Amino acid sequence: MGSSFGGRVAVEVAARWPDRVTTVVLLCPALRGGERSAELVAFNEREAELLEAGDVAGAVELSVDTFLGPEADEDARERVRGMQRHAFEVQLAAGEVARVAVEFDVAEVRAPCLVITGAHDLPDFRRVPAGLPARRVELPWAGHLPSVERPAAVNPLIIDFLKETVG
Repeated sequence: MGSSFGGRVAVEVAARWPDRVTTVVLLCPALRGGERSAELVAFNEREAELLEAGDVAGAVELSVDTFLGPEADEDARERVRGMQRHAFEVQLAAGEVARVAVEFDVAEVRAPCLVITGAHDLPDFRRVPAGLPARRVELPWAGHLPSVERPAAVNPLIIDFLKETVG
């Protein structure tokens, strides 16, 4: 199971070691494929500008505004603020880190997949690559973090899928 970039990691594991994975659940996964949307490019550029200017609070608010659906309550917003602030602090403390890209083919995934997406998310995180054995559920109220916005609505989807596929 993986959310956002963790979804890419989950698919990579399922593709590279298909005999070790029986089921995959992805929440708004950051999967490779296709060109980045103009919205994602603009978000990344603005985030970089804010961080380079030392405006971590502004970058946090940009993330909250971008990645939560319009119905997200203040509790969800506060949780994302805390999560994102911590992520920025860790990233800024680490400095530049070399990225490692490992090639894999999603067609190698044999496990059934549930892909949960949010209708208010960026298009990049709503894609399901061809060849992935996936059932997609789009939540009309959700942004990029549906499990933070409404865990009581997301958890039954995951549990039912696991009961169906794992038993």
